Order: sequence, then C-alpha cells, then structure tokens
Amino acid sequence: MPQFVRQFAVEIDNVTGGAIEHVANDGRRTVLGHVERPATGTIEANDGFWASKYSHAIDGTAGHLLATSVYVMRSKVWPEQPYDPLYYENFDPVNGQRDWTTRLLNIRPDRYADADHGNWLADTIYTDIPGGTGIFGGKSAIPTGAPLTYLDDTAGTWRPIADYFRADPTAAPPRRIRFTAYRPIARGASPSYIEFENWAAGDTVAGRTHTSNGGIYVGYPNGSKNHVADVVQRVEGIGRFAGTEFAHVGQMDTNHPGAFTFSTSPYVGFSWDQNVRGGFQIVPANHVKFLSNDLGQNSFIGRPQWLIVGPIGADPDVLFDRRYIIDGKLSFSPGWEAIAPVFGMYARTTFDPANLAESTYVEVSYDYGTTWQPTPEFVGVHDPTTCHTQTCPQNWTNLRVHLAYPAGP
Repeated sequence: MPQFVRQFAVEIDNVTGGAIEHVANDGRRTVLGHVERPATGTIEANDGFWASKYSHAIDGTAGHLLATSVYVMRSKVWPEQPYDPLYYENFDPVNGQRDWTTRLLNIRPDRYADADHGNWLADTIYTDIPGGTGIFGGKSAIPTGAPLTYLDDTAGTWRPIADYFRADPTAAPPRRIRFTAYRPIARGASPSYIEFENWAAGDTVAGRTHTSNGGIYVGYPNGSKNHVADVVQRVEGIGRFAGTEFAHVGQMDTNHPGAFTFSTSPYVGFSWDQNVRGGFQIVPANHVKFLSNDLGQNSFIGRPQWLIVGPIGADPDVLFDRRYIIDGKLSFSPGWEAIAPVFGMYARTTFDPANLAESTYVEVSYDYGTTWQPTPEFVGVHDPTTCHTQTCPQNWTNLRVHLAYPAGP
C-alpha cells in the first residue's frame, strides 16, 4: 500500500466574491480566483454515478474530492457509512428502489454562471477560474481522494465535512471548505506512469494476435513496474467526451471512480459546439456492466471509444455476464471502481504544454512500446471503419499516462 505525503491545500470561501486560495505547507497563500455564485445546497448523485458509492478519502473519511476534471470538481459530502454492494441484488431502477445515494457538492469554472443564467444550480460553486487552469488543470489541480474539511467557526478548527452534514444531510454547505492534496509514495518514490497494453485476449493488433489480455502496469522512477489489472476491451476509436474542449491534446480530462478520460482535441475553452470535442475513456468492467445491464445505457461494451479494465486474468466474455465475476467466482465487490491507481488518488488534470515534466498526459505507441509518440489530434467521432491513417487509435499498441505531482500554485 502506498503512503501519502501532504503537498498543499485549496481553501474556498463559499460566498459571493469569496477567495479561492492555494495554501502551501508553509502557510503561504496564493489567490487562484473567486466565487461568482456560492452553493446553497447539495444534490443526490444519479444512478449513472453509482461508482461514487465505493469512493472514500485517502484518510478513510467520507468527505472528499470524488471527481477531478478540467471542467467540474465533484465532492462527496455524505453519507458516512460504507456502501453494501450486496444491495445490488435488490436494485430496482424502474420503481426507484435503492440504498442511500451519494450527496454531491460541485464546483465549476468561469462561463458556467453565465451559461446557467436563470437556472443556477444550488449545489454548484460557480467560480471565475477558466476551465483547464488553476484547480481545473493547472498546478493547483487536486487528485481524487483528497479529504474535504470545513472550518468550524465555534471551535476554530477544520473538521471532516461529514461532521457538518451529520445532523442534516440536506443542509446548506458551510462557508469555508478545504481540500488537501497528497501525493502517493511507493517503492521509495511517487509512481511515474500507468501503462496500458492496448489489447484483450483474441485481439489482433499491429500484426500480432494475442492469446491473453494486455496488462496494466504502474511504473516507478527506478525502472520497476507492477502489474495491477488487465485490459478486457481495447480502445480503437474517438468520441465527443464532455470537457475535452477545456483540455489540450493528450491532457487528462477527468478522473473519478468510474472513468479516466483523455482529450485528443485542442483547447478551445467554453463552447456550445460539441463538434470541437474529441477523446477516449478508460472505465472499470463492473461499472460498465451495471450501467449497461441495469440502466440500459447503449455504450461501452463493443464500442471503440472505451478501454475497459478488469482484474488480472479476466476473460473478456465476462463483460456479457451481468453478474460480477472476479477470479472465476461470483462477487458483489466493486471490482476496480474507485480503486487506485487508475480510478482514483494518483492522477491530476495538471497540464502545461511548455513543461511536460510537471504535466499529466498520455502518449501512444504503435510498436509495442519500442518508441512513444505524442497523442495524435482527433476531433469528433472516429472508429476503425472511418479512420484510415497510421495514427488512428486502432493502431495504438500501448498507452502510457505520465503522472505529475506539482505542489502549485
């Protein structure tokens, strides 16, 4: 298990004009932006965000940054008790029967206050920080799992956010909140990359037919790497994923318990035009199965824009079995939802085109890792039937996500 070392905090004064500050470990403060419109409530996560139930802060508390992104930050503020996956057996999406639901507090970059004019969301802190910068993609970007606390004015101390909501989970959010960013340390250093061998058992890629799945590895500065999961469906297409308009080509768009998204389109900023978007997504197998089988979403399985992650040695055919099968046995465990390093706690949206050493970004290989190339630019929707150049995703043999942990601001 990795250790986590504190790097910095981000404090938000949840009032109109309130400061959003980067707070260094030595106490130095840097104003990153301001609140344009404060949040006055929280909201229940919809069933599509079922993976949120499995997530928790790195210190074990309930309240934390649940999703880090270039265009939204979503935080879990309640409840405290862990979710019981066995409830899955009794889930009834038609009649709405379900166990507790995660309560969310959201933060948005600039332009959203204007875009939502007249329909402002009570659960959202609207800021003047441009998407893709600051806490939304700059050096002050925060990883998922960052503990969320609030300032208890009576005691003058910072306390877990769940303490605030314990008496009334529907209460208005507190005025001052704080996220604390940590970096992981394992094998004497912070992990430097996550690599995906882009094939599943039975796939033919770059002239080779594979009898076993591609592996997913965490790499370290000393050259060692650890096999942590398998690929059960390869990515070989591009889709219009939300938020990629705020990201540069190769930049991480989003990381949360059920998704790891990267942009292949250039940064344009806020836009109503979905055709400026482009990217691909990495998702955990059990999340896919729940969304597909229980919610009827016609995505993911057999769709080229998604790489699907499963346990080591998983049979790709398990995707067509609505049950959760792990190591050949029936299981109701989350199976990679909210599990580091892919779906939490390691990756940040931080990106600087002039300083890739302090950026999180993905590179691709066409020759099984012998050489690595920058992510090619693709906008819109592409799949093997419409994309016919050497740089097309169906020709990617490997993906390598470089990890960075700048302390900001």
